[in-house]
Amino acid sequence: MTDQGAYGEQLANVFQLERAPAFVTRSLQKSKIAVTEIKCDIVNHGLTSPIPREDAFLITLQLRDCPRHDLFIDDRQVRSGHLRPGSVCIYDLRSNPVANSISPFHSLHFYVPRAALDVIADMEDCGRVDEFTNQPGLGDEDAALSGLGAALLPAFRRPDEADQVFVDHLTIATVGHVLKTYGVGSRAVSFAAAGLAPWQERRAKEMLCSHLHGQLFVSELASECGLPTSVFLRAFRQTTGLTPHGWLLRHRIDHACLLLRQQAHSSLGEIAQVCGFANENHLVRVFCRVIGGHPETWRRG
Repeated sequence: MTDQGAYGEQLANVFQLERAPAFVTRSLQKSKIAVTEIKCDIVNHGLTSPIPREDAFLITLQLRDCPRHDLFIDDRQVRSGHLRPGSVCIYDLRSNPVANSISPFHSLHFYVPRAALDVIADMEDCGRVDEFTNQPGLGDEDAALSGLGAALLPAFRRPDEADQVFVDHLTIATVGHVLKTYGVGSRAVSFAAAGLAPWQERRAKEMLCSHLHGQLFVSELASECGLPTSVFLRAFRQTTGLTPHGWLLRHRIDHACLLLRQQAHSSLGEIAQVCGFANENHLVRVFCRVIGGHPETWRRG
């Protein structure tokens, strides 16, 4: 497992499940982060398989109530308790965590190797850490992380509509939050609100427009602007009022509106394809949310 890491199919094997969908962020120099959805409705599912030791962490966000489970660290049972939705548990994969699943469970697991953790700590300028103030058997309820997890869930439901820039943003933000909130020796940092220079804003928007289907890493946008990823994300929002993903969705809708008026005989499926949506349903869903009505109704208006 050390070649790939504790995510996706490998994590499914740990929990003895048939499948475990995952997204991988490769925006961090030579490292990566992955987020995996794990779900089991079986009572007394049993012990997880051991995860080979590696210098990495597994950050787990509980999505459903889990009243009972046991946890073993380095072959010794540790305190465990009721894990409520929104609880965060941080596992050090150097210490051989093994769980005994008594209650059914549903969770997101963020796999973070040491290299990725250090890169994000440097990006956030909050200091590198080696341990976290979190008892994984008991967890900590975390509303901010719960919100980030909720924002990611639609990507697992409709992976063909998930943009890489969106997944990158949320996974990096998750690790940054964990570092600053639970990292031992980490320091909270306040940043002055500084936006992008005009040339940086222009270049970022040009790149987003040329990748309407969203297959673009946030780190590529930041690199083109000569900024660290976290600084770029704050500056982009300060300048545009939107995240890169939010701006891209708005641009897609604007382009769709133009085509709806200019190409009266084009089907919604054809317009969806041109504008970077996964399919007609994806276009209709986003259009209704942003514009407040169906594309065909808007076209006739």
